[in-house]
Amino acid sequence: MPTLDDLPTLAPVSTTGDDLIPVYDLTAEGSSKVRKLSLNAVLGLAPTGEITAAAAGTITISTRVLFINSGSTSTLTLPAASGVLREVIVINGGSGTAAISTLVSGHAAGQSNILTAISARFLSNGTGWYRVS
Repeated sequence: MPTLDDLPTLAPVSTTGDDLIPVYDLTAEGSSKVRKLSLNAVLGLAPTGEITAAAAGTITISTRVLFINSGSTSTLTLPAASGVLREVIVINGGSGTAAISTLVSGHAAGQSNILTAISARFLSNGTGWYRVS
């Protein structure tokens, strides 16, 4: 169990928005099990946001957050479910619909439409993609 003596001096608040917080790591080796962890990592946000803006057409998603600003329908392709991206957030800021057709619904492939001013979150279990919000 950590004590107050184990905590390092906290770094000053960062102007980049990626502050560090102390975390006790039970699996750490060495004299101190206290580590610094990015607040954005705890909250599930990347420091840069990894937002990619896209226009209409066929779009292959390659970043964690995709912002679509288009007046017509966009067809989106998720990356391989076994790849490094396991969470994708799509934000539809345009007036068109975004359609994703590589989803797993139970065990059958399905399609998901993201309407105007709606965001959707997709998670991969390593074999398929699921829309969770």
